[in-house]
Amino acid sequence: MNIIEKRLAELANLPSVTPGDQIELTPDWKLISGKNSQSVFKAFWGQGYKKMTNPAKTFFSATGTEEETILKFCKENGIKLIDCEPEDYFRKEGIKQNGTVLAGIDQQIKCMGGNGAIPIVISPAAMADCLATSSFSLVIPDTMYIEINGPLGKQYSGETLCSYLLDSFNDSLIGAAVILGGVVLKQLNNQDRKKLSNFFQLSGAAVGLISAEGPLGQVESVIKIKL
Repeated sequence: MNIIEKRLAELANLPSVTPGDQIELTPDWKLISGKNSQSVFKAFWGQGYKKMTNPAKTFFSATGTEEETILKFCKENGIKLIDCEPEDYFRKEGIKQNGTVLAGIDQQIKCMGGNGAIPIVISPAAMADCLATSSFSLVIPDTMYIEINGPLGKQYSGETLCSYLLDSFNDSLIGAAVILGGVVLKQLNNQDRKKLSNFFQLSGAAVGLISAEGPLGQVESVIKIKL
């Protein structure tokens, strides 16, 4: 198992997982944000749910346009209301991101993989079930490790590396787990890592993270890139 699979197995209370396994996963945090956020609560009530499990591990990114019933529900159930990006909130509050599994409904959360988090995007309906039961169903994807080596020249930044990888892989990573590592990743600052992590969302990867030390376990394929 690699760094992603080990953490998923741990949260599913399983000794191990392999690609193709379907598991019930209990994430460390649930993040409700983006344009479909209100759909989560409507699905929750539509399914007849009355009570949440572990609301203290749930964040709702409020925009000020929410219905009063939703804000009231959040406050009464102990859901944390935040007015900034989840990544910024985690950093401000000193909440660990490295190795943390996050379930969300907004593709943008995949950028948190730049800090070593493992963000997984699920549907609003699946999130509603997760609020009520604490878990959701997940099929373990194949993992590709992309190792980028060489000196980080001035022509390369997080943004240019993201564009380079998108041009290199096109749509071949859709549905896969992706781990980015190598010497180049160790040379990037936090801002560049964040910009590079846009690759996970734009490539269609199911989940992705930056791990400069490598996959720390078995993967299904390895691509080495020399800059």
